[in-house]
Amino acid sequence: MLRSLDRRRPGALTPMGLQASRPLRLEFTAAAYQARAAPPSAVVSPARPAAREPRRTAPRALLAVCVALAAAFVGPALGHALIRAVHSSGSAQHAAAPPQAIRQAPALVHERSLPAPPAAISNRQPKDVYPFRPHGHQRTPTAADALPSFYTDGLRCSARCRPIGAIAGWPLRPFHRQHALRAGLNELRDQSLHKGLDIQARDGARVYAIQPGRAHIIQAVGADSRVEVDNFIYWHVIPRVSEGALVRPYRTVVGVLKPHAFGHLHLSEVDAAGAYLNPLRPGGRVLTPWVDTERPVIGRPRFRPDGTVLVRAFDPQSFHVHTTYETPVLAPAGLAYRVFDRRGRPVTTLHWALRGTHLLPYGLTRRIYEPEARQPGFSCFATRAICKPNWDYNLAGGLAPRLTGLFLPAGRYRLSIYAWDWAGNVTARDARFTISSSVLNPHLRRALTLTVVRG
Repeated sequence: MLRSLDRRRPGALTPMGLQASRPLRLEFTAAAYQARAAPPSAVVSPARPAAREPRRTAPRALLAVCVALAAAFVGPALGHALIRAVHSSGSAQHAAAPPQAIRQAPALVHERSLPAPPAAISNRQPKDVYPFRPHGHQRTPTAADALPSFYTDGLRCSARCRPIGAIAGWPLRPFHRQHALRAGLNELRDQSLHKGLDIQARDGARVYAIQPGRAHIIQAVGADSRVEVDNFIYWHVIPRVSEGALVRPYRTVVGVLKPHAFGHLHLSEVDAAGAYLNPLRPGGRVLTPWVDTERPVIGRPRFRPDGTVLVRAFDPQSFHVHTTYETPVLAPAGLAYRVFDRRGRPVTTLHWALRGTHLLPYGLTRRIYEPEARQPGFSCFATRAICKPNWDYNLAGGLAPRLTGLFLPAGRYRLSIYAWDWAGNVTARDARFTISSSVLNPHLRRALTLTVVRG
């Protein structure tokens, strides 16, 4: 497939994160700085020619009235002036900073963009979109859990690697307001794990590029029609650009959502080798503003005699909208467990059942998800207002070892389950179990008896 020779290769990424635009230079003369740094009462007016002092003809009562009027009008004026000075510099401390420190303060300015209004964060999602009712056993992890950051897995571009030239915003109008997400990376699909994000939108909406480059029409027709511009791929669109056309962020309409796009834009991000990345990774995320304050929800774990543990989980969202349907819950970004003894001491390392910092191979699907796991499907979003997934996972016995493979001695233990979302929010849930006999031979797994005490 031929591409223009002068097209920059996709995946021009920088590991340094957000690149600041040219800082705004603020220069002050010494006199101006002294006037800025001094309190309003200490500002000295320029010298004026001496004038003959007038005769004191006013009585003391008139003098008292003048003093009262000055206190009523001059005081508030000076106060407002001081407030304006503080707001203009960010704080009173900045207002009194030396000129050199002020000149060094960076000012991030995005080209051809207006100041971004704050994200309109909606209230908590309605409970009727939840796959199951949250249980009271959810808790916030503590220092004793010793949890690492979800994104510090040592893999390239799990964090940072911001696409060069990409401008913060969203590929749909309004560009600088938060949009709702319908699906995330690695969610279960029929032919693959999900390769990016689904952004909730209405069919027919215009889709704009968020990074400059030249357009490459990967597929012009069909359900998976898509256009690639540098590091980003825009799916389910009718192309409005020609092959090799120069694309400008937030100016060029890449395409419009198909009449049967089922109310969403699929956005993928790839590196130079074509590997799919997580568009929500910290330090590399272009979609701004985006805030999610809700923690994931963990269901009741189900223990099996062979040492496998199954658990349902989902991720509510603090931002949601209603188009033709309510914003659904997402799948968790990560899932892990650790075993503690009766005294609360860890007896195992942290075992990851899912760590979705990158797109995982489709061959791992049955090791991650239980056969009963399912997505709502396009037909649900096309015909119903509420669509509920069933995210059911192999907590122990999939990518993480079974409890029978941990060779724990007989005794009572606490299984702590952890779930992460894409914003880094994490929640925990505990279940207690008893091992009545030890497994000395890995082939004699039936010698292990699990008794669930509480969960």
